[in-house]
Amino acid sequence: MSKQSATQFLSVAARNTEVQENFKSVNNPEEFVQVAEELGYNFTTEELKDVVKEHSEGVTLRRKTGVWHWLRRVNWI
Repeated sequence: MSKQSATQFLSVAARNTEVQENFKSVNNPEEFVQVAEELGYNFTTEELKDVVKEHSEGVTLRRKTGVWHWLRRVNWI
């Protein structure tokens, strides 16, 4: 499990709607990680949270558009 895998996942998912579609029915962190693993990524929820936090440092205003807009449906991040 790694933050590198989480970073790679976010990079791919931000631009690939097919990847994003896999997460529409996900209801909890465990399911999210399981779907990501099925797609070939290996990270924990904490690693994903850390990566999102690192990439969000200094952000004071979140736009409704943006590369991670789909991730806003995930209320635990």
